[in-house]
Amino acid sequence: MIDLHSHILPAFDDGARDLDESVEMARILENDGVAHVVATPHCHHYLPSYREDILPRVRELNASFRARGVALEVLPGSEIQLRDIDNYKANYEAGKFCHLGDRREYSLLEFPWRLEDAPDGAPELVVWLKARGTTPILAHPERTPLLRENAALLAALIENGALIQITVDSLSGAHGAGALSHGENIVREYSHVAVLATDSHGTSRCSGLSEGFARVENLCGENISQKIRSRMENIGAALLAHSQSD
Repeated sequence: MIDLHSHILPAFDDGARDLDESVEMARILENDGVAHVVATPHCHHYLPSYREDILPRVRELNASFRARGVALEVLPGSEIQLRDIDNYKANYEAGKFCHLGDRREYSLLEFPWRLEDAPDGAPELVVWLKARGTTPILAHPERTPLLRENAALLAALIENGALIQITVDSLSGAHGAGALSHGENIVREYSHVAVLATDSHGTSRCSGLSEGFARVENLCGENISQKIRSRMENIGAALLAHSQSD
């Protein structure tokens, strides 16, 4: 399996505190059957982490993992917060962003947590990205107030081609009743564009993907759970094919 959203880079953002915790997180993921994880540190106005910041840290972490006997492979990426559409487009075209696998095919987008910071024209941006070969994956819409409270916006983003990423801990209730109920509703309605991820931030927030698949199966049936798994495998295969050819 591949985990598409994780804050496993040590001492970088609000994720792993140090290398020891990164190694512990890797062991947890490995024990759950995860072979590859995308490091997706936050990229926003408080922490403008770009390709040049992330790529060497990923290489260093992989080397540290090998030295410690950890087989888990880390791929580069970032969780890019969308606040200003024009600024986002400028950084995108300048090649500053680290998309998933350091390729442009898939990119993890996070909406601001404050409603007053909501960007104008987000559905149109999805069309703009798709025209450039990028499929945006919306990070944890079940937890983001703007997407939780604006069903029409979420529907428009999906209709224009976005995928959605549900966090395993939301489906377990670890993020509260609101995230649980919204997560279940979103999975039911949008399973055809959904993927799961841990959004792990440390050993205390590192639930396994297998738990998420089990909860989706209980909620929607084995067929839906398998389709989400297959979608994630296809994304992972694309990222790994590019990684191995570079």
